[in-house]
Amino acid sequence: MAKLGYARVAAGSDALEEQVDALKEYGCKKIFTDDKTTKNTYKDGLNAMLEYAREGDIVVVLKLDRLARSIQELQQIIDDLKVREIDVVSLTQNINTTTDNGKAIYSWIDIFADFERELHSERIKLGIENARERGVKLGRNEASRSMKEKAFEMYLSEEHTMREIVEETGLSRATIYRYIERKKGAE
Repeated sequence: MAKLGYARVAAGSDALEEQVDALKEYGCKKIFTDDKTTKNTYKDGLNAMLEYAREGDIVVVLKLDRLARSIQELQQIIDDLKVREIDVVSLTQNINTTTDNGKAIYSWIDIFADFERELHSERIKLGIENARERGVKLGRNEASRSMKEKAFEMYLSEEHTMREIVEETGLSRATIYRYIERKKGAE
């Protein structure tokens, strides 16, 4: 059994050293870090730690939000660790899945992940409904359709170069070619 620490900087913070110190104080001999992660960057330290972890190990974090950025992401990581019989300890949140009470966290994370998915779906539906009530037309706009038809007519006339068609309609070459292929296939 090994205590594996993981630390990740929070947005706008440089408190990585504080996390590492707390992990060392808890007894983590091996600590993995990510010091420049954003929503779109790869978490090399987290992935290395997850790959390194073995059955019976304990993954230790200062807080669960260091492990994941969303409840769904946390659920995926926790589910993976649970299947591999790897426990999780959150130092500041008093979560320790090596205890019976701590094991209940698995169920709670599943419940909250489902709840968050449902809320997200409701928000999207409500947003669409509100937009329709305000008269917002959803879907592709008519101007785009008419420009595609204009591009098709210009293409068929063979009097214009593709560059001229793009400049005249404001559509991309790829969009024009896709529309031409679709129209030719429909004939």
